[in-house]
Amino acid sequence: MRPTLLRISISLALAACATADAAPRPREIAYGVDACEQCHMSVDDPGLAAEWLEPGGAAHKFDQPGCLVAWLAKHPVDGTGFVRDYGGGWVRADSATYVIGGRRTDMGFSVTAFRARSAADARAAEIHGRTLDWTTLKKEGVPDAHAH
Repeated sequence: MRPTLLRISISLALAACATADAAPRPREIAYGVDACEQCHMSVDDPGLAAEWLEPGGAAHKFDQPGCLVAWLAKHPVDGTGFVRDYGGGWVRADSATYVIGGRRTDMGFSVTAFRARSAADARAAEIHGRTLDWTTLKKEGVPDAHAH
């Protein structure tokens, strides 16, 4: 094999490995168009959206964190979750802090996610809600409001 061709082949192989090992990232959501896997309503609030990415690449989109938790209770598949921080931007579901109470969501779960624990604690105190981590939220679950 010619040296140039060999270098190109090695570069392509390394690039493929790097892509396969890359950390999962949330996919783009078409707000007002994409439907929630759990409640089948349109995902329309960028402050509440959530996603579950399976290792094989399947992306499941959700109207809110409560819908993601309800769906996972019925579909315990491997993957990585992402939720929208109440203040904006994506955060991994397992590193977010959740506030229960306050903002009434369409499905009645009233679960919002925060990147910073301090922001979640402040919001929970303001609304007389409570904070949970991802493990506790999944364990406690959410009421099956408006099950479709």
